[in-house]
Amino acid sequence: MNTSSIDYMIVGLGNPGDTYDDTRHNIGWVCTDKIISKYGTKKYKNKLAFYSEAEISGKKILLVIPLTYINRSGYAVDLLKSEFSIQTNNIIVITDDIRLRVGRIKIKSAGGDGGHNGIKSIITALKSQEFMRIRIGVGEPNNQKEHVSYVLSKIPKEEKVILNKSIEDSIKAIELLLDSGIEKSMNKYNSK
Repeated sequence: MNTSSIDYMIVGLGNPGDTYDDTRHNIGWVCTDKIISKYGTKKYKNKLAFYSEAEISGKKILLVIPLTYINRSGYAVDLLKSEFSIQTNNIIVITDDIRLRVGRIKIKSAGGDGGHNGIKSIITALKSQEFMRIRIGVGEPNNQKEHVSYVLSKIPKEEKVILNKSIEDSIKAIELLLDSGIEKSMNKYNSK
C-alpha cells in the first residue's frame, strides 16, 4: 500500500467480537464495512485495525475499522494518521449518537466529544477536535441511566430497517462530501 498517496481517512467506530455484532454502538463499523464492500480493495490488518484503500470521487481513501474497543479508538486512528501522513481535518469518523432520533444522520466538520467515549479517545490521541463526523442516530433509552446497556444491546428488527437506510444515506453523504465538500453534504443531509 502506498502510504504517501492517501487523501482522506474514514473511520467506523465499534467494538470487536461476536458479542457486539448487531448492536447500536457498532453502527459506524457496519457503515464503514459497507463502504469497503462497495469501494475497497484488499483488506489489511495490524494489531489495532482492519483497513483498506479505496478511491471515491477521485480521492484516495483509507477505510479503517479499529480493533480496539471504542473507548480506545484514538490509538488506531493516531497510528494510521501518522503512518499515512493524513491531515487531521481530512479524517471522517462514523459513529452512533443516542441524542439523535433513530435514522437521523448529522454531519459535523469538527467539535467536542458529545459524551461519546470513542470520539473523546480520538480527540485525546490527535490532540485536536478538527476532524469530521458522520453521526448516525440510534435514539435514547427511556431511562437515562441505561445508556451503556442500550447502546450495547441488539438492534430490534423494526429499527434495523430504518438504520439500514441511515447507513445508505451516510454513504451517499460521504460521497457528496468527497465530491463537492462538507458544506453541500451538511446542507443536504443535516436537514432531513
